[in-house]
Amino acid sequence: MDKINYAEFTNTYSIVAFDPIKNQLGISMQTHNFAACNRVIYAEPGVGVVASQSYTNPIYGFDGIKMMKEGKLPKQILKDLIEGDIDSEYRQVGIIDAKGNVSAYTGNNCVKEAGHRTGKYYSCQANMMLKNTVWDAMGNAFESYDGELIDCIMNAMEAAESEGGDIRGAQSAAITIVTSEPIEKPWLGYIYDFKVYDNPKPLKELRRLINLKKANNCIDSSQIMLHEGILDSTKISSSMEQFNFAVNKIPNQDSRIQYQFYYAMSLLKCGLKDESISLFKSVFTANPIWKELAIRIAKSESNECLSQIINNI
Repeated sequence: MDKINYAEFTNTYSIVAFDPIKNQLGISMQTHNFAACNRVIYAEPGVGVVASQSYTNPIYGFDGIKMMKEGKLPKQILKDLIEGDIDSEYRQVGIIDAKGNVSAYTGNNCVKEAGHRTGKYYSCQANMMLKNTVWDAMGNAFESYDGELIDCIMNAMEAAESEGGDIRGAQSAAITIVTSEPIEKPWLGYIYDFKVYDNPKPLKELRRLINLKKANNCIDSSQIMLHEGILDSTKISSSMEQFNFAVNKIPNQDSRIQYQFYYAMSLLKCGLKDESISLFKSVFTANPIWKELAIRIAKSESNECLSQIINNI
C-alpha cells in the first residue's frame, strides 16, 4: 500500500451470526472511531450480513451482499474479493448468509492483536486489540449464551470489552438484526437496528436501546391482542397486564404518558370505555397537554364518544 489514508482505518471487533430457530441474522461492532459503523456493517434481510473492517473497503460489504444474492457461498465470495484486492492483507472480513454458511479472513498486515474465530453459525473478528484473546472470548460467550440472537451477540460483545477490547478504548458501536427469510419488502425485515455514534460506553448505550425496543415490542403486542380475534375478559386482562408491565420498563415519563394515552385510545376503540376513562384521567393529570391533543383528535375523527369522555374528565 503506497499511501495510507488513516481515515479509512476502522480498527474494531465485530461478530456476524445466524439463528436457525427464529430465522434471524445479526451483526454488531464496536470501535474507538466516530460513527464507524457506517463503514463496517452491511446487512440485507433474507440475504446475509458482512463486517468489513481494519483498512475498510466498502466493496467487501456491497459486493458481498450482491454475490450472496446471486447464490455464492461466503467462502467463495471472500476468495473472489481477496483475489481482486491488491490491499487484501490490510483487510478483515466476516460474512454469513441466510442459511448460516460463514467465512472470515484476517490479512497479515492488520494491526495486532488481530485474528478471528469461526464456529457454527457465527464468526468473531478483531484487530488492534489489547489482547490476542478477544475473539476467542467472544466465541465462548456467544456459544455459552442461550437466548434471543440479539442477547447472544451482545453477550459476545461485552465479553470482548471485558477482555480488554480495542487498545484505544471505546467510542461507537452498532447492532443490526434482520430476518433471514426471503422477504418481498426488505425494509420490513429489520428487527433491531441501532447505532451509537459517540459515547464513552457505547455497548451500555446499545443495551439501553435494546431494552427500550423490547419494552416497545411488548407494548405493541399488548395492543395487537386487543384487536385480534374474539375479545373476552381473559384477553383483556392479559393485554392490560402485559401493557402495564412493559410501560413500567420505560424510564422516560413523557414516553410512558404517550404510551398510556394511545393504549387508552385502543381500549376505547375496542369498546372498553370504563377502562379507557381511568387511563385518560391518569394521563391528563400527569400532563394536561394530552387532553388538548385528545380534543384535537376527537375533532379530526368526529369521535363523539371521545369528546364526551374529555368533557367529563
